[in-house]
Amino acid sequence: MRARPEERSRAGRSNIRADLRWVAEALRAAGYRGKEPAAGEIMGVSTDTRGGCERRLFVALKGDSADGHDYLADAVARGAAALLVSSKHAGAAQKLAGPLPVFAVPDTLVALQALASAYRRLVNPRVIAVTGSTGKTGTKDFIASILARRYRVHATPGNMNNHIGLPLTLLGMEGSEDICVTEMGANHKKEIAMLAEIAGPDVGVVTNVGEAHLEFFGSLAGVASAKAELLEALPETGTAVLPADDEFIEFLRGRTKAHSLSFGFSENADRRITALERREGAGYRFKVGDLSLEVARFGMHHVLNAAAAAVVASVVGADSADIAAGILGAEVPAGRGVLFDLGGIIVFDDSYNSNPASLKASVGAFMEIPDVSRRWLVLGDMLELGESSERLHREAGILCGRARVDGILTIGTASVELSRAAAEQRKSPEHITHFLDAGALARYLNELWAPGDAVLIKGSHGMHMERILDAIEAARGVTRRRVN
Repeated sequence: MRARPEERSRAGRSNIRADLRWVAEALRAAGYRGKEPAAGEIMGVSTDTRGGCERRLFVALKGDSADGHDYLADAVARGAAALLVSSKHAGAAQKLAGPLPVFAVPDTLVALQALASAYRRLVNPRVIAVTGSTGKTGTKDFIASILARRYRVHATPGNMNNHIGLPLTLLGMEGSEDICVTEMGANHKKEIAMLAEIAGPDVGVVTNVGEAHLEFFGSLAGVASAKAELLEALPETGTAVLPADDEFIEFLRGRTKAHSLSFGFSENADRRITALERREGAGYRFKVGDLSLEVARFGMHHVLNAAAAAVVASVVGADSADIAAGILGAEVPAGRGVLFDLGGIIVFDDSYNSNPASLKASVGAFMEIPDVSRRWLVLGDMLELGESSERLHREAGILCGRARVDGILTIGTASVELSRAAAEQRKSPEHITHFLDAGALARYLNELWAPGDAVLIKGSHGMHMERILDAIEAARGVTRRRVN
């Protein structure tokens, strides 16, 4: 998916300010064997010319659909301060660069990661890393919101949590940060281990272990092993924050030499969630240990995310007032439970991603919205579930068919099984329809709903469910208005 214009500066740029001679030295760990450049500095790193390159080190990465080496001339024209290229492109790059420094290395991705690792050591913040099958971004945002009240904090923008996004996150530090809050995602073994080696975390959080990326991990035990890679990377002086309600809690605890603290509803939790009650409007009041907290969001999963964040913040040294204010004041990120008014229709936009656990949580949150006439689910495929895909989509269909909604509209291929299973339920909704086209789905829905209705939009990232929201907006002929 091509980044939207407003997202490109986040996705392809970072703010590192560094002397070019320091850059050369840092890149030697990735195989740079050239001479030390003349004095000068870069004001950031860019991997995408569309996001701007002026006074930045342009890193030519080769992706599935594009090769950064094809854009070297564009980078120079846009004011790049230096180029980082593959050794086999060094000659051509030097001709294009003219007097600009060119750093040639065997692998530019490895070089970007080495640069990020070196910069992390140079700035030397306390690094907090969050992983898990669901709740990573929400927990990361809660932590950052709390700690920013007292410390200089840099956090992963959006969910830049992979082998490219994490290095860019670290390189996005301005240099004076006390704390860096990172998110780590993976769909293959040893990916989190690699990310942890780059980031050097002091505190590691596992939000949960769920049925995500089973195509690559094979089983829940495989998912747990992948998440535990973060815990294995923590030093003895570090802290692991773990989900007490998860069946893998003891397995996770046994995979780290760091001190561990657990959170959750379990009586065995080190920081137990108690005194849970609904707030007026949206969200919950509850306690985590002795802390009294509130979240102003629909969905019980936010209580768990907030609890994990509260434990992390207390470990770092935040006081109870900052923890409470930071959790209540954290902004809901785009595509992760944002509420819109669309000409009298309430849209619950949880379109960014989906897996069985997050779908269940999202449907539960959606059903909490008060004063709704009719409720509609618009669901896309849950991807990367491997041989378990059909079973898990059918189980999701059973859940949705029993949820007492008024309609279920699915799009994709695997979600056909969800529709079928939903239709088989004893009190299934009247309207259950499958689509292959977003526009057709939007037009169909627009003919059925009326002011006062609400719709949940959710699907895996690869399904681009944000297009559904755009299509619904176009079919209705009004502009969405954010209401939370």
